[in-house]
Amino acid sequence: MANIIKIYNGNPYQYLVDMGKLAQKDGVIKGFLLHQGESNTNDREWPNKVKGIYENLIKDLNLKAEETPLLAGELVNADQQGACASMNAVIAELPQTIPNSYVISSAGCTSRERLHFTAAGYRELGKRYGKKMLSLLGYKVAESAQFSN
Repeated sequence: MANIIKIYNGNPYQYLVDMGKLAQKDGVIKGFLLHQGESNTNDREWPNKVKGIYENLIKDLNLKAEETPLLAGELVNADQQGACASMNAVIAELPQTIPNSYVISSAGCTSRERLHFTAAGYRELGKRYGKKMLSLLGYKVAESAQFSN
């Protein structure tokens, strides 16, 4: 993990804030996407930990929580025999902790070894993130809407 942290100048959170501020020079942050890893499966405190990071990002990037949704994707689903699928029940609690948060279902997104999605599974999950964000921005998106790969 230490080598990964080095990639982010020793401080992944500050690196994220710096990238957000850089993005704000040319654009507007419309929301945050989050995809939980397998590192703390079934941690019942996870929603509160995410809330702390979310609130810090809102403050550090001078955003308004009511205008900045958090979209959190599920891990490989039980329908794909996901090794950490039980974490999806914890992820489902996030909207009770962060009012402007939404859970993106991974149901039916194929996986390759029970931990990671296949390329097609990632594309499908990405489409679901996109559809949800577009609907939050006020666009009408049909459930059957197809996006090109």
